[in-house]
Amino acid sequence: MLFVPDTIEEHNIELPQEIRSMSGILIALYEAVHYNRNFMTTLTHCHTSNNYESHPSVMQQTQSVTNNPDLKSPSDNQFSNLLVTFFQYCSIVMQDTKTEANSNNSMLCFVILSSITDDQFANSLMHDVNLQFKVDLYRSPTRRYMFVPDKSPKPLAAALLDLMIEFMLGHMMKKLPLDQYMKCISIIHRIICYQKRNSVRLCYNWKDLWSSLITLLKFLMTYEHQLSQDMNIYDLGIQIVNIFNLFITYGDMLLPSPSSYDELYYEIIRMHTVFDNIYVLSSRNSSAVSEHKLSATKLSNCLINIRAIINHYIPKIDNWLEKNSVTTPVGEEILEVVRNNYDTLTLKLLLDCLGSFESNKPNHDLSSSSLIKLMVSKVVKDTRQSLKHSNTDLQQILQNFSLYTNPS
Repeated sequence: MLFVPDTIEEHNIELPQEIRSMSGILIALYEAVHYNRNFMTTLTHCHTSNNYESHPSVMQQTQSVTNNPDLKSPSDNQFSNLLVTFFQYCSIVMQDTKTEANSNNSMLCFVILSSITDDQFANSLMHDVNLQFKVDLYRSPTRRYMFVPDKSPKPLAAALLDLMIEFMLGHMMKKLPLDQYMKCISIIHRIICYQKRNSVRLCYNWKDLWSSLITLLKFLMTYEHQLSQDMNIYDLGIQIVNIFNLFITYGDMLLPSPSSYDELYYEIIRMHTVFDNIYVLSSRNSSAVSEHKLSATKLSNCLINIRAIINHYIPKIDNWLEKNSVTTPVGEEILEVVRNNYDTLTLKLLLDCLGSFESNKPNHDLSSSSLIKLMVSKVVKDTRQSLKHSNTDLQQILQNFSLYTNPS
């Protein structure tokens, strides 16, 4: 409720000055989250706002939201914490990454979220089923959404996954914000790795995540020629495929039910052409002289188990269709074929292809430091420009300064 865009014109969202000028607060939040482990307790502390709706600032902003038909605002939720507010703020900032200032703010939000998902205590609270919050993510009414999140109260880890899916599906463009996508996928990776280490089964509609990742892979494949001229899209592809490898290898520890594991295989089989084309693309670039040759080779190696699933089930499904004289099978029939043929499926334990975000921590700190330095200099510059020297008594300031420099 405290962060509301003023206007939305087509896909360009004009963020108000209150949000554009919050870079300094974001920097302070990053410092607190990244360097002060005790701050996680404050960030995840649950509180009940007293007389929240009657606060003058809230009443004023509520009125502005009501008068703006182009904005879908979240409903009031008195039982909350700072993470809920931050997730909602991120959902606004991440809608517009076209300008440098907005892109930096969005990137810093991802860095903060990465630090939060690195923290064991924060992860444990975000996955606590007894702590459920209603997190209303902001959505632009002018954008077509393929993903509609469940708005019921849920653990914060589920809300964070919703936020990452919103970003994934909302920024697939030819000027792809690759660094932010890498952060987005790595945050999802961190959440899943925490669940694997602690045998946490998050009650979540994982099909939404799988479909979004496949959609992103399809986008990378479709615009590979344009995108690969400016960036290494194969590293992003590796991160995406590794998430599928995590579910394939450790799905029995992660997914809430055996049927969820069946649905994972169903999605891979249903969208097998995307994985086939990605494999052809990566294999072609791994055998050619290219600056992305190593990444393309690694991507093709990461697809081994996915291709094994596809090559195992596609012939069996075709045989079942021919045997039963069916031309258009329904989903339940395909799932039945999947369940009946697990025993004959052979997969490899791809420990090297599951990825490890810990190994990227030095690069993470280096990139974050350069971003922080850039944003601090911008905040200092903006602050200096905003000072009104005409109303300042410079003579009085000089006299006060002389008292400190010449105490005698």
